[in-house]
Amino acid sequence: MDTRRRPPLELPPSDDRRLWDVWLSYYHLPTLTAADELGLFALLEKAPLTADQLARELKLSARAAEALVGIVAALGFLVQHGGRFHLTQTARHFLLPSSPTYWGGMLRQARAIPVSHEAILSALRKDRPRGGTMEEMWDEHEMEPEKARAFTAAMHSRSFHLGVAAARRVPAFASVRRLLDVAGGSGCFSIALAQEHPQIHCTVLELKQVAELARGYIAEHGVQDRVDTLAAHMFRDPWPGGYDAAFLSNIYHDWDRPECLHLTRRAFEALPQGGWIFIHELLLADTKDAPLAGITDSMVMMFFTEGKQRTLGEFESILTEGGFRDVSVIPTYGYYSVVQARRP
Repeated sequence: MDTRRRPPLELPPSDDRRLWDVWLSYYHLPTLTAADELGLFALLEKAPLTADQLARELKLSARAAEALVGIVAALGFLVQHGGRFHLTQTARHFLLPSSPTYWGGMLRQARAIPVSHEAILSALRKDRPRGGTMEEMWDEHEMEPEKARAFTAAMHSRSFHLGVAAARRVPAFASVRRLLDVAGGSGCFSIALAQEHPQIHCTVLELKQVAELARGYIAEHGVQDRVDTLAAHMFRDPWPGGYDAAFLSNIYHDWDRPECLHLTRRAFEALPQGGWIFIHELLLADTKDAPLAGITDSMVMMFFTEGKQRTLGEFESILTEGGFRDVSVIPTYGYYSVVQARRP
């Protein structure tokens, strides 16, 4: 046994709060999904309540209610005034089932597909999504209606307000007459464009199951006279002509560069001279270590897809190699931007 005296421990010059924050963040999303399932936000929509009142209404112990509302408040979704918890504006817009921008679909997805250490490690080592290739996962939406419905609802819940922002903040949409919304999901971007720009007609190109779902969303918003659907596979089937713009939201991040270049060339071939391509994505900084949401979403892509989030420079490279010119970017909402370019 070594009996030599060890020198006194020197405290590190930086403390360990960052590690505590990362470790404890593991509990934040499940706490939020639990709050949603318990009906916390819908309850507080009726009236502000104390922690004790919330415990009684939600049938929780005082200790459980204290932990639940404390975390949700610290995350910025509740605020206390006079001992009562009130919804913040963020919660009112994105966490109330009565809100048109309710994130419920995404929260349900989070409950259904928990992320573990083993799953992340496997994705990193295999460089392969957990459900097989992205092509196989995409085809599942054609074969399994319930998966298509759940995924479409999740994407709609996090994207409709992004579509409204893009429609209002990208000036070039005012000059577009016919737009092809490639793999447009629920049609939320086309719906927003039709509501904002009376001259525009949009077609949502999607798999058959998803196109059927999109027609329901389109009818719900009353724009079926200017938004239609086309059942097609964006890689295998021909793209229709007669459009002066192609729009792709959250598509490029699902695929590796060769597939992204292929989509770019398909858009180039389908568009006339002067036609626009619009790519709606969460951009990374040139250093690829910011924003945290962007590079973390690249880890999400490791887990679910074959793609990643990209920098503006990477998009410019893909677009110019695909034949487009005059590449520019417009920040639209939150972390999102539209990268746009024209066919010369």
